[in-house]
Amino acid sequence: TSMHTLFIREHNFWADAIQQGEATLTGDTIYQAARAIVAGEMQAITYREFLPVLLGNRGLRAYRGYNPNVNPGIANEFATAAYRFGHTMLSSEILRLDALGLPIENGNLSLAESFFRPSLIIEDGIDPVLRGLAAKIAQEVDTFCVNEIRNFLFGPPGSGGFDLVSLNIQRGRDHGLADFNQTRLDYGLTPVQSVQEINSDADVQQRLAEAYPSVNDIDLWVGGLAEEHVGGAIVGETFHAIIKDQFERLRAGDRFWYERYLPNDLVRLVNQQTLSRIIRRNTDIGNELPNNVFVVN
Repeated sequence: TSMHTLFIREHNFWADAIQQGEATLTGDTIYQAARAIVAGEMQAITYREFLPVLLGNRGLRAYRGYNPNVNPGIANEFATAAYRFGHTMLSSEILRLDALGLPIENGNLSLAESFFRPSLIIEDGIDPVLRGLAAKIAQEVDTFCVNEIRNFLFGPPGSGGFDLVSLNIQRGRDHGLADFNQTRLDYGLTPVQSVQEINSDADVQQRLAEAYPSVNDIDLWVGGLAEEHVGGAIVGETFHAIIKDQFERLRAGDRFWYERYLPNDLVRLVNQQTLSRIIRRNTDIGNELPNNVFVVN
């Protein structure tokens, strides 16, 4: 909700600027122009700030322009397994901080008590949440998830509470995902012969061996999370390959990729924007925010 609110404000910021620059434009023309800028900003932030943290600075190949022969569709392996890596990064607490980096008067939030409670935003605004998100160190991408999404997703156990881990595994099977090893083979990677090849941690090896009789039985989501991370990235080799393929195709097969269809002056404008700049100009947050909000200093 905080991020949605932020980008609605950002759209209105550009709409106001465009209207002041040319008062004769129609409302629809102003809306579409602001929309194009915001869409470009989201693309630029994703590819220039977020993905280098996720995949490493050399994660994606350079943009080579629009290719009508590239299918930009979402791969089942991406949507149903690989891009669900973020579930392991969640923490039990959502920080809400003031400008000094201290909890606000109403305090931080329990993740379990925050689902479907927009009143929390209405009461204290988005600024404390955005400061907290920038200051909070994410949980490592691994095979562990906090209890709040294991038992309290959308309610307590027995009263609407779900186990997101179980849902993810079952969803992969419902969607007919291939197993971990077959997916590696499909993405040009060498299948593993033992759990020792997935992770050198003896505890991870034991847990995988206890859950799966064979390495060829391992669910894609579980195996992908269990892998040791690729150098410079925060995910393992299999998820890295899936995510890399997906985001390269999304960009190459997009007729409306911002660098392709926006005028050069607008491309330069978009490339000057960062998520930190967008937060600062649409909130009361100032220099307490780092220039790169995806990295905790």
